[in-house]
Amino acid sequence: MSEAPKNEQSEREPKVEVIGYTDEFKEQVKDLIYDVYEVETGRYARGRDGRPDLNIIKENYQDSGGNFWVAVESGKVIGTIGLLKQGKEIASMHRFCVAKIFRGKGVSAKLFSTFLEFAEDQGYKKIVLGTTPDAKAAIKFYERSGFKKIESLPEDTAKGASLSHNELFYEIDLGKKEK
Repeated sequence: MSEAPKNEQSEREPKVEVIGYTDEFKEQVKDLIYDVYEVETGRYARGRDGRPDLNIIKENYQDSGGNFWVAVESGKVIGTIGLLKQGKEIASMHRFCVAKIFRGKGVSAKLFSTFLEFAEDQGYKKIVLGTTPDAKAAIKFYERSGFKKIESLPEDTAKGASLSHNELFYEIDLGKKEK
């Protein structure tokens, strides 16, 4: 008995380009985040349009000292990551998502590398993030990438409300990060 052929997409490495967000990607970004946050997990039931920051990505992320990137393959958004400025030297990571079929193929690493390079170039010394205990694969990625669990957000986290719904918090000190 022969094995069933595997999905060709899952076998090959994706040809991914990580680029800065533009509004042409808005609907694809909203679709991806909805799929990851709600369809896959069954949590965060806000509906496809229930995340107001995704309606104003440029204003919320890019115009305020942060940025937002999309990982694109063949014109389709397969991953996202956003950086919000929290203070002079602190930023937070948001909307770090990769489509399920592309996980484990280096897409997260490319997105995170772009994110980290921007943060360092902008002079950020610390990055914080919030997550939930059920995000086990994400937590492994964060810890492997140098993030350490913290009890609560630093007091100088200006937009901490955007993270306050989370149960777990992590930070990475870019000044102490291993090169």
